[in-house]
Amino acid sequence: MSRRVLQLSLSADPLNPLDGGDLGGQQIVVRDATLNLQQQGFGVDVITMSQHSMLPHRSSLGQLGQVIRMNSAVPMPLSDEDWVKAQDRIAEDVIQWIRDNHREYQLVHSHFWLSGLIAKRVAAEIKAPWIHSPYKMVEWVRRPHDTYSTVRQEHEQSILRDVDAVIVPYLKEADMVHQWAPNVPLYVVAPGLDVNNFFTRDPGPVLKGLGLSRRPLAYVGHLDSGRGIREVLQHMRTVELPDDLVLLLIGGNRGEVNQGQPQDPELAQLANDLAPHLRFLGAMPHRAVAMYMATAQAVIAPNLGPTLGMAVIEALGSGTPVVGSMVPGIEDWIQHGTNGFLAPAGDVTTLWTHALKLWSDPQLAYQMGVAGYNIIHRNHRSDNMAVQLGQIYDEVVQGYSPNASAG
Repeated sequence: MSRRVLQLSLSADPLNPLDGGDLGGQQIVVRDATLNLQQQGFGVDVITMSQHSMLPHRSSLGQLGQVIRMNSAVPMPLSDEDWVKAQDRIAEDVIQWIRDNHREYQLVHSHFWLSGLIAKRVAAEIKAPWIHSPYKMVEWVRRPHDTYSTVRQEHEQSILRDVDAVIVPYLKEADMVHQWAPNVPLYVVAPGLDVNNFFTRDPGPVLKGLGLSRRPLAYVGHLDSGRGIREVLQHMRTVELPDDLVLLLIGGNRGEVNQGQPQDPELAQLANDLAPHLRFLGAMPHRAVAMYMATAQAVIAPNLGPTLGMAVIEALGSGTPVVGSMVPGIEDWIQHGTNGFLAPAGDVTTLWTHALKLWSDPQLAYQMGVAGYNIIHRNHRSDNMAVQLGQIYDEVVQGYSPNASAG
């Protein structure tokens, strides 16, 4: 059999042009892993659900990889409850595609619990081992103001008990998984950086395009409650700001920012109160984000709960220091006083003080940026991540027995 694996990333298309939605980090990890696994001789098919009519049914993703978008009769997106109801139909569509295209796989790797529901059926049908990456489990990422369905919680835990192996990005998450599924092999593989896209750059072109005379601060991520950015903006409204200080806000869901104006009433009021210190740039392609990362004097990551941490890794890999909260996915990457600063989660005053320190001291920001760049580019590249994944794939395949009971 060929050295071919099936990735199920049904809720996050790795070639989504805006890398947006709730699972932007997952899309990036799946895409980078797919590309780099091919360098080790793996053929990789990624099956996702069709989210946009303008995207083709099939797209190449490297010489040995492709993305297949299932045009199921099930409308997208679905609520958690509706996804559970539709799981049989979606699984049948995936299995039928595998049969029609005469595909054989050594292994199935599912991403996020929605894909895990389908992967259980698919792996059993093709008699292949099943690895699951849970990403942002409810009990892991719960933040203030967030609400999650109980059906998601139940299925997330049951999936972990059924798989042949689990892969998580951080040790603290591994501890939680082990409590729920103590007998399932568990691996920790940290996200990796796409060094072909994130690196140090001349900030001049972006500064000129923005009409700025000096490097801004930047935030990259979602704009909803629980991310910490609204608390930062509210704090900025209460303190005196230097005349030439600008904070760029990059991200949000599609349509959340229109022509530089946030559509949410609270954010719109903050934008008005803090003009001209804020620039809402909205969602943009991943490659465009890289230019702004390298232009910023520092990136702030005020998350109130755990995160996958891609924005932190990408900022550091761009030679930009990060000021972040002491939560998993951020604190794992920041060495306080070396490549950035840490503040207790929710301590906006301390976080903003550190951010202003870096903004007002370009030499310190440069030194910390170099330190972050060296750490990430030496040890945390996406090709390193893929090597670890390939080793895990081989180990799980070698130890797999289709007649053994799951979990």
